[in-house]
Amino acid sequence: MADKLTPVTECLMECTGMTYIRKLQLQDSHNIRLRDSTEGDLGEYCWSTELKCTVGESFHSAYVLVPVDVSAVGPEQLEVRVTAPAAPAASTLRADRRASTIADTCGLRYDAGEQFSTDAAGTWFCIQVVTPDDDLGDKVLKCPPYLVTFWQRSPTSQRGDG
Repeated sequence: MADKLTPVTECLMECTGMTYIRKLQLQDSHNIRLRDSTEGDLGEYCWSTELKCTVGESFHSAYVLVPVDVSAVGPEQLEVRVTAPAAPAASTLRADRRASTIADTCGLRYDAGEQFSTDAAGTWFCIQVVTPDDDLGDKVLKCPPYLVTFWQRSPTSQRGDG
């Protein structure tokens, strides 16, 4: 899959701002990175599985954020299917309803950590958002989905002067 640069969406910018405010309020010590998706095949949204970390941090968790009007669309109305790497069966991501540093208004949150923490992962991770009628969920999306990763700093890399 060729690298395609896409402009940062307004949804991603708004979510980044709201999430960092929430991070400060909750005093969350994780490093958080948000990344827009690139287009794959029809209705596919993809990310590289080659995540970059900085010295002194390790991967903690990853979520696909599906930007929808959360007051109108719930996780039971959408299915997030993993399309790459090729899954042996129709693999779907689980909705994550736990309290989070990620602002609730960013959209529906789906746990994607396994896609980035297994040796079997390919170089790309792609999903499709579908409705119960098996239609592509593009009509309910405010923007393309994006990826949020959390990174844990090792205790020796934390300094109290920042």
